[in-house]
Formats: sequence, C-alpha cells, structure tokens
Amino acid sequence: MNTSSAILKNELNGKSWFSALYSLKEVLPGLVAMFCIAIFSNRLVGVPNPFTLHTLFAWLDGVIGPINHQPFFQILNSNFVWNPLLLGLIIGNVFGVPDSWKRGLSYIHLLMPLGIIMLAPHFMVGHAFKIGVLPILICTGSLFLTATVTLWVSRLLKLDDRHGAVIAGGLSTGDPHVCAILMPLVKAKGGQVVNAFVGIIVFGLIAMQILPIVGDLVGIPAKYFGLASVVGVGNGAQAVSTAFGQSYEAGRWAGWFDIGRHVFMPAGFLYVFIVMFIRKLRDRHNENIHATRGIKTFPIWLGVFVFLWILTCLHVFKEPAHHAIFEMVRWDFSLAAAALGLSLSFRDIGKEGVKGFFVTCIAGIVRIVVLLAVILLCVKTGLLPA
Repeated sequence: MNTSSAILKNELNGKSWFSALYSLKEVLPGLVAMFCIAIFSNRLVGVPNPFTLHTLFAWLDGVIGPINHQPFFQILNSNFVWNPLLLGLIIGNVFGVPDSWKRGLSYIHLLMPLGIIMLAPHFMVGHAFKIGVLPILICTGSLFLTATVTLWVSRLLKLDDRHGAVIAGGLSTGDPHVCAILMPLVKAKGGQVVNAFVGIIVFGLIAMQILPIVGDLVGIPAKYFGLASVVGVGNGAQAVSTAFGQSYEAGRWAGWFDIGRHVFMPAGFLYVFIVMFIRKLRDRHNENIHATRGIKTFPIWLGVFVFLWILTCLHVFKEPAHHAIFEMVRWDFSLAAAALGLSLSFRDIGKEGVKGFFVTCIAGIVRIVVLLAVILLCVKTGLLPA
C-alpha cells in the first residue's frame, strides 16, 4: 500500500500542468468547427475568403441603401463578434452539436481572457483630449452613471445579478460586445449575454427614433446633439445614424465625439466588475449573489489588461502594432463567439425573459434625460460654446 502510494506520488510530481489539458485528438473537432465558422463569418486577415456572412450583409447593405449615412447591418451591430455568434446559433440549433465537438468548444474559457488582454492597445485615451475637457467629463460621467443606475434598477427588479452586470457594462459603454467581455469576469451564462446583447441593440433602435424628437423639442444645437447621440444611444453606427437623422452637421460632430466614448470603454467594464466583486466579498453567504462567484482574488489576466492599457495611454504601442494586435483580436473573438453560438440554444436565450430589456429601457431613459439636461445646462451657461 505504501509502495503504491509512493509510486503514484512520483508519477504525479513528474507531470506538468499540461497533463490536465485535453489531448489534441479530443479537442480538434471542436476547434475545427470554431475555425470554419469564423472564416465563413468574417473577412479575417490571412484568409482571402469572399463567401462570408460579412460579404452577404455588405451586399444586402448595398441593396437596402444607407439609413442616415450608415449601413443597415452595421446599425444592427454586424461585425466580427455578432456574425460568428449568429452563424453558430443557427448551426447548433438547426443541425445540433456532436459530443465530439464539446471539449474543443470549452476552449472559449481560454480565448475570452486572451482576447480581452489583446484589446488593451485599442483604447488610447490621449485621442480623447482632442474633443475637449467638458465633453470628456460628460462621456465618463455618463458611463459611471449609467452603470450605477443599471445595477440599481436590476436589483430593484430582482434580475439575476450576472444578467444585470452584463447589461450595465454593455449599456454604459455603448458597446454591446462588452456583455461578452464581462462574461468570464462575472461568470454570466451564455444565454444572459446574448439576451442582454439583443436588448441593448433593440433599445438603441428605439432611442434612434426618440432622441432627435426630444433634442429638437429642448433646443439642443446640432453640434452638441452629436454628443448627445454618442452618449445617449451609445453603439457607434446607431449613434451616428441618430445624429445624421437630426442634421448633417450633428452627424459630422457625432463621429468626432465618439472618440471620447470609445477610449474610456475599459473603465466601464472594470467598474462593473469591481462593484460586483466587492459586493460578493461583503456578503459571501448571500445565495442571491451569483456574479463573480468562484473568483477569490483579482484575476491576474485582468491585471495584465490594466497594465497594458496604462502602457497604451503612455503611447508605448505605436500605430502599426496597434493594428496588428487588433487583427489578432478579431480572430480570437470570432473563434470565441463561434464557440458561444454553438454552445447555446434559442431556449437558453429566451428563458431569460424580457425583464432584462425592461432594465435596459429604464436605465437608458434615465441616462438620456440626465444627459440632455446636463448638455442643455452647459450650453445655456456657455460652458459648451455654440
């Protein structure tokens, strides 16, 4: 007995942590499936494949024509995350997913943190100073206000805190893909992520119709209606289309102010994670707290992201490196989104219900009201010169 234990101990000590990973034979079918969906969804660097979902949507955009100078499918947020997610959902729900794929699909848990780390050089804060100090303060203030209000409303309506967290991240930053970025951080379910993603896109479409009417009623100048569109609607193509719907000048300014919203996005999802993480630490025994459950310390890989973001703000990464790294991000997130789509059923998304959409609408409307009031006050007092 003692001899056997000693032999087993020696064998275990002689193995590296690589032995805990699946063999290549086990993961290869799932990895190939992810790879095929990625290359048939987007135009990715290194793969000259014209038969993609991206190409189909671009052709349909040409048939439909632009809506307020923006392609229709970009308004619906078609890109390197949504396209493979959609294709994976269709394949998985129509044809099913073989058991042999599942171990390969589990690599999404490695791909997501890696992709988030590589996103860091994409957010160069120095670019935002071109838009002016007060617009920067409005963009950042709106980000934290929206996240806080969304988390509060989700608790008030008793929404699952993981679902509320991903909504808070996506709505506050104006980028629905932050829902996917927060997935490994708050331990959200795939169905919650896609449900939140769709809800934010739909709210953006509603805000596109409401904001120009309200903006004209309160008399916001075209220049600062561009700022209101960027911060109030959020998502890039939706915001610019909203501004162009009011006037050409507003649309032109929206493209300018969108820099401020974009570069501070990491602060949004970091804020949501830290709030939920501290909440869990303060009330460890509360069974209703699910977000960040299982995360005992600040994730090392998230610390790497913060470190690289700081280096980016100090202009350590030059433009060629920034573009090269972002092409790697497109590959990484396309593979991860394909795995997520294959892993979900439409039932997983639908069972989250419409409560998350109600949270999105309430928080989004509060943001728009406060934002318009602040911008109008700044214009009237001369803080924002006409």
